[in-house]
Amino acid sequence: MKPVSVAALIILFACQTQNISLFDTEWKLKTINGKDYATVNPPATLTFTQKESRLSGYTGCNRFFGGFELADDNLNVGQLGATKMFCENNMDLESNYLKALEQVKRYRIKGNSLQLLNGATVVLEFTN
Repeated sequence: MKPVSVAALIILFACQTQNISLFDTEWKLKTINGKDYATVNPPATLTFTQKESRLSGYTGCNRFFGGFELADDNLNVGQLGATKMFCENNMDLESNYLKALEQVKRYRIKGNSLQLLNGATVVLEFTN
């Protein structure tokens, strides 16, 4: 058996793709229907909790929560609840975000990106 160099091992491990889970990851909003929201600070977020089939997050103004159903890559977001603070500069983001979540029918993870889709259309995109 040939000895393996340290450099070869580093390259091998660096080339392995990360196995990022949908669950228990705080996803940070990148886009809604292609519109860039990646620079919003603090970022809007989304987290899926597998054990209770619950989701929660932050809209840039309010916290939200609800349930979801998952079968393979099919994702159905249930009715959402949210806190009711008024934030003068972020209400459009919040409205667009929550409306987009209602349109989601499936998901896919590509690299460190979560895409929530309606058919073939990416409705929401997140990074971790």
